Amino acid sequence: MPRIDASYWLALVAASTFGTNSGDFVAKYLHLGHLAGLPYMGLLFAAILLSARWARRGNALYFWAAIITMRTAATNVADAFQDFHVAYHVSVPLVLMLFAASVLFYKHTARASAGDADTPVNSAYWLSMMLAGVLGTVGGDFASYRVGLTPPVAAAAFGALILLAIAWFSGRGTLPQPVPYWTTVALIRTAGTAAGDAVAISLGLAASTALTGFAFVGVVLYFYAFQATSKPPARVAAG
Repeated sequence: MPRIDASYWLALVAASTFGTNSGDFVAKYLHLGHLAGLPYMGLLFAAILLSARWARRGNALYFWAAIITMRTAATNVADAFQDFHVAYHVSVPLVLMLFAASVLFYKHTARASAGDADTPVNSAYWLSMMLAGVLGTVGGDFASYRVGLTPPVAAAAFGALILLAIAWFSGRGTLPQPVPYWTTVALIRTAGTAAGDAVAISLGLAASTALTGFAFVGVVLYFYAFQATSKPPARVAAG
């Protein structure tokens, strides 16, 4: 788990934006639809975690590779609601309740597996991260297309909320704690959905995927290429 600081939040914003475009790219340009590509992404995610477990030295790059794989999958899971004609007034509260339950579950498991980590990475962590991505996608689309906001306006509005949340929680020293942490993650996922859609509308999906992907890889390599994690290699992949 990388250190939770400004670099971490910047990388998470980049991952959320890129994951919006990469999910749409997988579904549309690779012609896999919203669900057919999920098994492949699941296998890739498992391979990343196994590689992290077997690595002699943990590195934050494993974490970010897993994050973007899961974010891509979450985009398509959320978009599948539309395939089944599930309205936003159903999908948003449903996913919100599941996300809240996963955060409470993570809070319970974190006490047992924390060790010296403020935010341990375990199965409950990845479950919450997946649901945060699904919630961010349906929430971002709802704000952009149903509330009357456009994607750029929705991205700016949630971006402001992110800054306020980080400032508020950091000032009280509670940001690494489960509820503040996951609240901020959910806001970032929602803003990333709107931002990714805004770029795609302006440049087209292929160009926006390339641009946001380049930005994500650049941020991660700049801040984390040579950053080893302090935990044993098994912790990143621990379930």
